[in-house]
Amino acid sequence: LYLRLYLLTWNVAEGPPVDLSEALELHKPKLPEVYAIGLQEVYTSNSETKSGSWSEAITKLLAPKGYVRCKERSMLGIWIIVFIRKQMLPYVTNIESERTKTGFGGYWGNKGGVSVRMDIYGVNVIIVNSHLAAHMENVQERIEDYDSILDDQKFKDEDVDHIMDHDYVFWMGDLNFRVNGITASDAIKCIKKDDYNHLLEHDQLLLSMKSGLVFDEFNEGDITFPPTYKFDKNTDHYDTSEKQRVPAWTDRILWYHHKVGYGNLRLNVQQKKYQSHNDYKSSDHRPVSSIFQFQVFPHPPSQPISFLPINEIKRKTDMTIKYTVDSTFMTNYNDWIGLYRTDFQSFNDYITYIWAVEGGQFHGEKGVTLKFYKSYMTMKPGNYCLIYLTSKYSICGISAKFKV
Repeated sequence: LYLRLYLLTWNVAEGPPVDLSEALELHKPKLPEVYAIGLQEVYTSNSETKSGSWSEAITKLLAPKGYVRCKERSMLGIWIIVFIRKQMLPYVTNIESERTKTGFGGYWGNKGGVSVRMDIYGVNVIIVNSHLAAHMENVQERIEDYDSILDDQKFKDEDVDHIMDHDYVFWMGDLNFRVNGITASDAIKCIKKDDYNHLLEHDQLLLSMKSGLVFDEFNEGDITFPPTYKFDKNTDHYDTSEKQRVPAWTDRILWYHHKVGYGNLRLNVQQKKYQSHNDYKSSDHRPVSSIFQFQVFPHPPSQPISFLPINEIKRKTDMTIKYTVDSTFMTNYNDWIGLYRTDFQSFNDYITYIWAVEGGQFHGEKGVTLKFYKSYMTMKPGNYCLIYLTSKYSICGISAKFKV
């Protein structure tokens, strides 16, 4: 079984949210199971809600298509937002996020990386979005930023507590590697002739990877699109300022996977598309996207929590629920049960919640009985469901929908 992942990276240069429907290819009849959007230089000077407006704008596009925003993480202007198809949620567990500051020696988060990791259909996946050190001459600083992100980020799963421990690693962002040893005018001549190979011979990232200095063992697809930086905003013209920066592929997407097997399963990943989106001109960068398909176990693990069916309930009444817990599942005092409308867009959209019972696995077939009190339930008529979640936002059980 293969799942599809759509990655998009864009340095938005502090611009306001724009409609990403085309860049996310939402017009296609067959959409991926997972979307991950990495943004850099999101405007954050006033409040987190300013930067959150990008998240809200993207959620409004993807929620009607059946996606739930399962995790986002930010660090100043660096954002990662991950969406999962709603029907896939029961098979996505152990969702975590991390961030690493590398600006000004690790004290400032204008540069660095944010990541989201998860277990999905029995394999573990991590997606990193980074904004590395700027300027042509700072190759070594970029390499050090990359090393710092690898060294710094730690996760709770002891078997997969580093980035490179994961079965599948996807890394995107404004990596800021430039094109050396060529003038801007000569570079533009090559671009006009679609002669990207000559420019790529001078690409700092490819040269550094070839020397084993950075992204060791990572893969990158063939680059068949023009450099994505630096444009005069709202034009197709490369930098016409006094600096006349040499056009470069600063915005990249790379991947790595462990070449091991789990029984009959051999880990495998295929890149299906690697492209830029030149119709998006509000920034001095162009967005870059990639579509992957990666192999997972053919049969997802079963959910440890089973809710008994809930009959239609009336508004302004208490609601009694009952669930059973698999004997092998270890409950925790931080586990909770959320009441959601079935059209919820993120895990934060609960109407209300109650704490689950620690030690529920010892209740056997009689299960656990709990009550939602009417004073906490402001519900309009419609369809609802219950979701059992851990503190790490692992979904351990979803009830059948019921009417109010």
